[in-house]
Amino acid sequence: MIRTDKSAIIITVLLVALLMFNLTGCGAQQSQVPEKPEVINIGYSLRPLNVPTIVAQEKNMFEQAFAEDGIEVKWHELEGPSTTEALAAGAIDMAVSLNYVTAIISKASGNQINIISSFAQFPQAIGLLASKDSGVESVADLKGKKIAVKKGTMLQEMLIKALEEAQVKVEDLEVVDMESANAANAVLLKQVDAAVLPDPLLMKTLASGETVLLRNAEDLILGQSVIAARSEFLEQYPDLARKFLQVQKEAWQWSINNSEEALNLAAEVNNMDLKAVNVLYPKFDFSLEIDQQNVNKLKESADFLQANGIIDKEIDTQALITDLVDTGYLPK
Repeated sequence: MIRTDKSAIIITVLLVALLMFNLTGCGAQQSQVPEKPEVINIGYSLRPLNVPTIVAQEKNMFEQAFAEDGIEVKWHELEGPSTTEALAAGAIDMAVSLNYVTAIISKASGNQINIISSFAQFPQAIGLLASKDSGVESVADLKGKKIAVKKGTMLQEMLIKALEEAQVKVEDLEVVDMESANAANAVLLKQVDAAVLPDPLLMKTLASGETVLLRNAEDLILGQSVIAARSEFLEQYPDLARKFLQVQKEAWQWSINNSEEALNLAAEVNNMDLKAVNVLYPKFDFSLEIDQQNVNKLKESADFLQANGIIDKEIDTQALITDLVDTGYLPK
């Protein structure tokens, strides 16, 4: 398995920019699309509890599958909006475990990406919690408080919907944009009163005894991560996209058929207690399928994001989602 740190993304982006400059300066010279790429760059995240990705990496499943085509696989650990930025820059070709809200916002911003499958659904593994010393015992008590959440993600959507449910306006509290790991630390250090977190951070923070769960995301949001790709990559290499999803499905099936080993790997890679992994795992559905009901939920989410000023009010949200989702690469 080949892993690269986040600095590699910056280097890759610079190389891509240099390549684009050189091609622009070539005048009438036309570049030829190669029959296959030398490398496929994959963006991934190990959170919330991405067992199929961990299995695929530890077993070198993608590396072995694409070696048959003479293609190298490189992994880049990214989260949230940084993933769609890397897709837009051409620094990565595919993104595993991209949250659906970030994908919608990216598409609405004009980036040419497509959702090609689900990765996981896990609304029960997302929660809004508060410090026990904050005086907050319910979502309604958040008025006037400081809360940490990663903006531009499903965590922000969950927060807004939880506040609406409790008849609290977002304007009535201070929202701090923060990566989830930092948000977990901030609430434990009492730098903020509350935070929206995904598992396993949610479980770890609650296990400290210093916080209380106010609401999970069930019945509030879709709570889905997806597999997305650059539209240009899909146009140039549709067979590779299909192969990618086939390998992803095999990793998921392997984790089902070898659940004990898969969960042990997840515990080891995430530095978690195996008992905690066993508690979390049933909260996740790793099916790749996206049906019409799923698409309708994405359209509802786009409408919600637009109503809350997160995406432009002039955008046709129905057309946006229709253009964003392309399930033609799913394994038969």
